[in-house]
Amino acid sequence: MSRPSTISRLSLKGEKFEIIVAPDPALNFKLTGKGDIRKILLVDEVYSDSKKGLRVSSDKLKKFFGTTDVFKIAEKILLEGELQLTSEQRRRMIESKKQQIIAMLSKSLIDPSLGNPIPLLRIEQALNQIGVSIDPFKPPEEQFKNVVKALRQILQFKVNDISLTLTCQQEESNDVYGFVNSFGEVDQTKAQKDKSVKISARIPSILMTYFLEKINEKYGERVKVDIGA
Repeated sequence: MSRPSTISRLSLKGEKFEIIVAPDPALNFKLTGKGDIRKILLVDEVYSDSKKGLRVSSDKLKKFFGTTDVFKIAEKILLEGELQLTSEQRRRMIESKKQQIIAMLSKSLIDPSLGNPIPLLRIEQALNQIGVSIDPFKPPEEQFKNVVKALRQILQFKVNDISLTLTCQQEESNDVYGFVNSFGEVDQTKAQKDKSVKISARIPSILMTYFLEKINEKYGERVKVDIGA
């Protein structure tokens, strides 16, 4: 009986590089960076089209990866490229991510008439009703806003959020605005006399720790954040 397999693909400057891998070990390696690539890689070759058996030449591998070591190349393809999930893997990952998002929503959504949190079961039923799309690889924090938007079609609620003000330089303000808006709601932007820009926004409280980590990773000291301002 042949072993289960799937494909991991990385595109670089218009060129495709594919490897044939064992599905579950490959997924674990992609998510954690842990595992023995020699056991994950089912065929010690890099292809431009694995279905047609078209192998990539050593010269091209050297040009794009700086090495011809298939195991080092395979690690890069797995970590940075796209892994084709099996249907069962996709189902499991989506369900897991969905439950994480539901747990976050149950701590964030308030019934405006009663002032109480909306029950977890009610949220799950609403999600099933609207059939919102869940990305199996994207962090739940980065899917939270789109799910909230979709839920507003059938549920009335308020989001438990925190006000903050971000200060950045004018040349970066549009980028910062877009970043903040992907997590919460921007209320106002105001140019300052020193050519900086202040962005007033509201971020769901459940996302604040993640949001602050990501904005620091992306902008560092170039963006100042004042919470509750």
